[in-house]
Formats: sequence, structure tokens, C-alpha cells
Amino acid sequence: MGALAAGMQGLLLSGMHLVLMMVMAPVCARVIAWCRQGLAGGGGPVAPLLRWRMIARIWGRSGMRAASGAGVTALAPWVALSMVLAAVLLVPSFSLGMMGEDGSDLLMVSGLLFAATALLHVVGLASGQGREGRMAAMLLVGMMLLVPALVMAVAVPWMATPGTTIAGLVRFMRMTQDSAGIRGPLALAGGAFILVGVDRVAAGGGRAFNVMMDNLAGPDRAVMLFARDLVTLAWITLGGDLLWPDAIVIPDTTGSPRLFVGMMAAIALWGVRTLGLCGVVACLRTFVMASGQVARLRAGLALLCGCLAIVLLFAGREFG
Repeated sequence: MGALAAGMQGLLLSGMHLVLMMVMAPVCARVIAWCRQGLAGGGGPVAPLLRWRMIARIWGRSGMRAASGAGVTALAPWVALSMVLAAVLLVPSFSLGMMGEDGSDLLMVSGLLFAATALLHVVGLASGQGREGRMAAMLLVGMMLLVPALVMAVAVPWMATPGTTIAGLVRFMRMTQDSAGIRGPLALAGGAFILVGVDRVAAGGGRAFNVMMDNLAGPDRAVMLFARDLVTLAWITLGGDLLWPDAIVIPDTTGSPRLFVGMMAAIALWGVRTLGLCGVVACLRTFVMASGQVARLRAGLALLCGCLAIVLLFAGREFG
């Protein structure tokens, strides 16, 4: 009965987590755009459902694909969405104990998210159009600059903790005091993940992504927009798990009446953490990465975070 109860609880938690992430992804994208407008001197209401309404409106339009590369443009958005959903199911948001958490390898999750982003850019290359292809090639080259920083960010948790899964990493940080000095390095690694994953498109500069999607309309374009928002939220959640693991609940299977209250509190804390990180992303995009060399700045900052994390980790072991 214990295994059955744990399985049912894991299924319920996985369902709640997936629905929460899917609902909040366009909302967070809208919050980032609104924060950037406010920081740039603009005004207006938050309108958290504005992004959802735009996706629904695009979905209802008739589809269109360029004749060149039509097969790729037909499959790429849906394959990318499938990859993002698989990664999202392995990144805990408000609770551990979800199904499949034993397979939530950090390298696999980050690889899925990175590959899904690259696949979304392939649509621009497959269109056969010079303008879209040039923009897609530029974004892909920018992504390649981030690979060393991503590898270093993945290596830091591997060196700091005994396991390689995200769930095991969160459990280790929850149950271990900071005597070994691992919280600081892991927080820097979380910042590196956010810098790697949240690009200028997700941070409010959507013109490049819109140019790349000029040959798409209807459900294909809507799926690409939604997948982009979900990738952004997944990176933010992954980074937030390393920055603030104490907000994540470790449930039990004893049927405690406080479990529901704890889950609601954890969801609220996840929302606060996520919205706060959305504000940080908007500030970075407005003040730090406002120039045209966004990819280089992101790569440099992420690599710097990874290097500092490794230095702090070994310094803590040497002097702690």
C-alpha cells in the first residue's frame, strides 16, 4: 500500500506541476515584457493574460508554411514542444516526489532544453528565405557561444553534491548545512543556467524571433511561441531550484492533513520566486545586455558565474 500511495501521490504532483508550468509560462513571458517596458519608461497595466490571448488568436488563424523546408517547419515546433515538456516534467517547481524524478539527470534536462531552443531556430533555416535564415543562423551562433558556460554550470553541482539528479540535488541542499560552503557555488551555477537559457527573445526582444517566424502562421506559430515561453520558464525554475531550494516541499505518504496546506504554501513561494526572477531577467536585459552584443555578454557573464562557483567550491573545501 505504501508503494501504491507513493505512486498515486507522485502522479498527482506531476500533473499539478505540469499544469502549473504550462499555465504560467505565457504569464511569466508577459511579466518580463511588462517589467522591461516599465524600466524603459513605458507604462500600462500588467495584463497577465495578454500573452495567452495572443497565442489563442494566432492558433485560430489559417496556417501557412513556406514551400521550401515545409516538412521541417511542420514538425520542428511540435518536436521542440515535446522535448520541452519532457524536460519540464523533470524540473521540480514546488515539490519533490514527482514521477520520474530518479531520471532527472541535470545534464539530460539542460541538454533537452538547449536542444529544443536550437530546434526552434531551425525553422528559420528551413524556410529557404534569406532574411529568416540569416536571423536563425545568428541566433544559433550565439547559442554555440554559450556551450562552454553550460558545461561549466552542469559541472558545478556534479562536483558539489554526490548525485547527478535535480531531485537528489535539492534533497542534498535541504538536508545539509552550509558548513561545506556549497550554497554559494550552487547559487552561482543557478544564475549561470538562467543566463544560458533566457535569451534576448525571452527577455523581451522578440523582434528577432518574429522575423525568424515570418513563414509561419496558425497552430505552428502558436506552438512555437508557447514552446519558447515554456523553455524560458523551465530555465528560470531550474536556476531557482539552485538559488532557493528551501521553497520546495519534500512530501510524505502518511496522509498528514497539513500536506495540502504545505503544498499551497510551496506553490505560492514558487510563484514569488519565479516572478522575482522574471524581474531580474528584465533588469539584466534592460541595463546589462542592452547593447547589440547580447550573446557575448550572456556567454561571458554565465562563464564568469561558473568560474566563480568552482573557485568558491574549492576554496570552501580548502579552508572550510
